[in-house]
Amino acid sequence: MIIPVLDTLLPVITHIFNESLTSNTFPTCWKDAQIIPLPKKPNSIAFSDLRPISILPFLSKALERLVHQQLTLFLHSNNLLSPFQSGFRQGHSTVTALVKITDDIRLAMDKQSLTVLTLLDFSNAFNTVDFDILLAILCSIGISPSAIDWFHSYLCGRRQRLRVDDSYSDWLNVNAGVPQGGVLSPLLFSIFINSLGPHISSLYHLYADDLQIYSHSKLIDLPTSINILNNDLNNIYSWSKSYGLNINPSKSQVIIIGSSKLVSRIDWSLIPPVIFNNTVINYSEKVKNLGVIFDSHLSWIPQLSELSRKLFAAIGSLRRLQYFLPLPTKIALAQSLLLPILDYADTCYLDLKEEQLNKLERLQNLCIRFIFGLRKYDHVSDFRTQLKWLPIRLRRNTHILCLLYRVLFHLDTPLYLKNRFEFLCDTHERSLRSSSTLTLKTPSHTTSFYSNSFSVKAVQLWNSLPLSIRRAQSLSCFKKYLKAHFLSLNTS
Repeated sequence: MIIPVLDTLLPVITHIFNESLTSNTFPTCWKDAQIIPLPKKPNSIAFSDLRPISILPFLSKALERLVHQQLTLFLHSNNLLSPFQSGFRQGHSTVTALVKITDDIRLAMDKQSLTVLTLLDFSNAFNTVDFDILLAILCSIGISPSAIDWFHSYLCGRRQRLRVDDSYSDWLNVNAGVPQGGVLSPLLFSIFINSLGPHISSLYHLYADDLQIYSHSKLIDLPTSINILNNDLNNIYSWSKSYGLNINPSKSQVIIIGSSKLVSRIDWSLIPPVIFNNTVINYSEKVKNLGVIFDSHLSWIPQLSELSRKLFAAIGSLRRLQYFLPLPTKIALAQSLLLPILDYADTCYLDLKEEQLNKLERLQNLCIRFIFGLRKYDHVSDFRTQLKWLPIRLRRNTHILCLLYRVLFHLDTPLYLKNRFEFLCDTHERSLRSSSTLTLKTPSHTTSFYSNSFSVKAVQLWNSLPLSIRRAQSLSCFKKYLKAHFLSLNTS
């Protein structure tokens, strides 16, 4: 371990880092990667069932982290990244992207419009980045010549070899792609793909290499909207070809989303096909978008079925250990492995019916039964109180409000969410926190489709909170006050 001798090694490490940055060279011995194949699922046989994990020297990652901080500051200060790129950015996540997209779809439904959503699958995008093109892009956005030299040294001359137990393959030169497992790699890829945005006239969103484009239209204008979408797909194909990236149309998906009444009126014989590179992308009844299943009505029935399947599988794998583990360990396992299945992106589907919410409550109760070894029909309320867990409805409300707090008061949260909210008293943030209101304007809406959006639901929940909670000076304080408030409501 390096920690016991850190004081001795720190001057040496600092010298190496400074020498790398001043000489614009990346240490050659830090470019070698060990690739360890890990199975994606049990009893994997095919190579496609294995996930390659790249192991790089840890000191190389420390140096990359320093460069990452400087590059991120440069990109942020000059507003160079697309606002609709949510991958690997401070304050951005798959959840913020999903909230934006689902709210856009709900707003279209509120206006009696349909949404055509296309999810495009890049094949091995991170591994096919062309070094010369990436360096040219870095130069075009204003990176200094000396820094370009450093990035050239960082990217080129890399090798990798396969390691299985104590056996190693021969070294293989890496001539393309951002380094697997590198700290800088996701950011460099975001810069690489950033120039795609201006080629798309429809709405779009990126999460690293996950690209989705979508447009809204009235039923009568749906064929025209799809033709515009096809034109965007042609532009995306031309861009990807010139930049050396490949999109697999057979793994791409398209879905038309709207109210059940409106979707039932679609005359499919008049609807043109969605085409990418002369390949038809068939319309689907449901698609998986950043881990959440959308269907054509946003009913969330397939999503809850998948969520239930995952939770039962996770509990099943833990149940054999149930009677051997101490209580604190079971609580930790439930909070780290089980609850995240229930919690993921729950701020996106806020229009669940009562029976769907009850199903989620029963799934949370399963977690409680696992912790305490309860039987199927044993009551769990007292045990939930002992854990200081909230019922599922209040738990979801907590997630909505904590995300809203970050959107309102944290600088790094996405503008595509910040711009949706406005205080009634339009004053400076600091005076807002000490004002007597802190009340948000409720977005206008005409139907339940948009009233169940994050943009509306979050405002309603926020405005209903006691002023003392809304005045919280930090997210940690806000969470603490909010949980105490909801626990008191649950016991009263």
